Amino acid sequence: MRISPRVLSVSLLLVLAGGAASALAQAPLRMGEVRPHRAESPHPYPLGAESRPVVWSDRVVSPGAKFLRIHFTGLSLAPGDYVTVADPEEKQVWTYSGKGPHGDGDVWSFAVEGDTALVRIHGGTGAGNGYLIDAVGHGTRLMNPVPEQICGTDGREDVACHSPEIDAAQRPVARLLWIKGNLILACTGWLVAGSNPDTLITNQHCVSKKPEVRSLQATFNFQLTACGGGATATTSTYAGGALLRSNNLVPRGQREGLDYTLLTLQGNPEGTWGELTPTSKSVAAGDLIWFIQHPGGGPKTIGYWDDASHTVRCGVATVGQTYGGSAPGSQTGYSCDSEAGSSGSPIVDAGTGRVIALHHFGNAGTGGCLNAGTSMSRICADAGSLLGCVSN
Repeated sequence: MRISPRVLSVSLLLVLAGGAASALAQAPLRMGEVRPHRAESPHPYPLGAESRPVVWSDRVVSPGAKFLRIHFTGLSLAPGDYVTVADPEEKQVWTYSGKGPHGDGDVWSFAVEGDTALVRIHGGTGAGNGYLIDAVGHGTRLMNPVPEQICGTDGREDVACHSPEIDAAQRPVARLLWIKGNLILACTGWLVAGSNPDTLITNQHCVSKKPEVRSLQATFNFQLTACGGGATATTSTYAGGALLRSNNLVPRGQREGLDYTLLTLQGNPEGTWGELTPTSKSVAAGDLIWFIQHPGGGPKTIGYWDDASHTVRCGVATVGQTYGGSAPGSQTGYSCDSEAGSSGSPIVDAGTGRVIALHHFGNAGTGGCLNAGTSMSRICADAGSLLGCVSN
């Protein structure tokens, strides 16, 4: 296998430095902010009639927003009734019934593009309580320049550039959007083989708490339909389910510093998008990899080449390293390019299609350019039966 000269130089620098290097966790991408908003239906809302399928509506406007998410509290609808959140042209329509997907009336709707959302109660078959809207997620996309970790020239491409070779590996990868405090953030995550149906893995420094999981919007197939094209594929979106396990970025005792979170999604996404299998096998410098990611919160790309001229393949540069606050010897380094929003991406062994590392660090090299991920062998050992890991 061909090893990039950059990889060799970075490896040598790390050896000279004794294998220790500073590293920066590639922070979740800020996509917007939460703003207060007040709107509510009558309690109970009106009964319907055959000539009046919509019994209540609100027009929610947050001037200048690139997209909106609506926060309902106390959502409670009669059986058979439902509420929709849509853009004014109804190109995106999200539907919620009863007390929402978590059964308690507390709901963050999925995003609709633009600064206006139409909220409507349909049906009016019984005396439902309705809803109160107390906040909106005001999407700004990119409020600040996005920090990139580009090694030389940017070698990333649209995933369609390597179809069908990587199709099975890229399909389970999703763009994640969630609420953390008063911020809307984005990272990457992927469906992983595990003991719970529809298990998803990402970084702990992305998603780590139950309220974040509850607000999660995981979007699959967010990618261009052709290599270098402009059309976006039809997407599928799923809500967060349960938080299974979270392991800190910074070590706390012997079992921390691995920076991963396991959670479930609702709606059986694995049935459509499949799953990736993590492996605990030994990895060596020079092994070829695919770095599948949602950089900048945008369409899915792949780090297949190290350089824009496509002369050097992405490959493992270092193994068994300790970067930043990671657990000792847990890090795998590579010089494939990344940027904010790529945190939580799978680093896939090109020979087997199995995942060898979970990306989370940029600027991990001492005197060189290197990204890094936590070895899946360490995550597999820590997660136990929650993950369906293999050894080859």
